[in-house]
Amino acid sequence: MTPDPLLDGLEMLWARISPSESATPIEFPVELDPVSRRYELVEATRLRIGDALTRDVELTRRLSPDVLRLLLLESNRTDQLVHPLIAALGRRRVLDYLIQAARVGEWAARANAASAAYWVRAWAPRRPVVDQRDSHYVADLWPDLWLAALEAFVHCPDVDLQEQLHTAFPLGPGRYPPEAVHVLRQARAIAVAHPDRFARLLDGSTGYGAAI
Repeated sequence: MTPDPLLDGLEMLWARISPSESATPIEFPVELDPVSRRYELVEATRLRIGDALTRDVELTRRLSPDVLRLLLLESNRTDQLVHPLIAALGRRRVLDYLIQAARVGEWAARANAASAAYWVRAWAPRRPVVDQRDSHYVADLWPDLWLAALEAFVHCPDVDLQEQLHTAFPLGPGRYPPEAVHVLRQARAIAVAHPDRFARLLDGSTGYGAAI
């Protein structure tokens, strides 16, 4: 059987959270082809994990290294894993992890880290956040995420991953250090060459945490 890091990781984590429930295989009402079955297993297992983590902040803290690693294995189209992590660790710690992951490593993991950062932006603190002493303060971290996503976008050879990355960073030159001018030029050239894919980069509607 071909290894499946995401599904295997989810199932191992679920087994740690609920050994009794994980011992019973997930059943579906109809027969599914292998691709559809794998998709449904990922969705169902992630949902169970997310619900369990949401209910138990201490459990989330304890398992956070494993949960954070899982974020790098999928494109993070839901907040099911990110938001429990934020509730347990704070936005700052989660975003800092994602920034580091977006800077180096395999292209897919870097793109997935950038995608997960969307849910950091989407999570609304329930009290005022004023400075870096607060675990939810992230205003000063967004430029680091933008630069990591920008550099990954320019150098990644996979256009689908570029498409996943392009919403994470803005193109405005005033948002980057002077030494980023060359990579910004490259990013703009890629967007201009493929306006069907990257129109949002050109119209100024990208950049998690940016004022759009």
